[in-house]
Amino acid sequence: MSDSQALNDFFAAWGETDAGDRARLIASATGDSFHYADPHAPAAIKSVEAFLEYIAQFNQNMPGASATVIEPVDIHHGHARCNVRWNFGAGKQMVGQYFAGLDDAGRITSVVGFPGKGAE
Repeated sequence: MSDSQALNDFFAAWGETDAGDRARLIASATGDSFHYADPHAPAAIKSVEAFLEYIAQFNQNMPGASATVIEPVDIHHGHARCNVRWNFGAGKQMVGQYFAGLDDAGRITSVVGFPGKGAE
């Protein structure tokens, strides 16, 4: 898997309307263990199954929304940092910054998201 492919697949799943395709994207992107947290989640999500439920709910509440990794992705020593552009339609967008833990195969084991791009 390329350095950024797991993150690209992971965030592409947010805009995928088919539950099976969403699950395949997440399965290709995540490792054996998984943890997710962002300011919009009510609590940390500690399994792929719970995460799939979370993004299905997002997809239902925000039809047509999508997320795209803004290249380049910074990766070192089993960790990655990327910015993601969220498109909500009608010209509404936001950018968030995400930090991920990666296993030896480059698959995601944890993701923590923050609004904005941090201090600039």
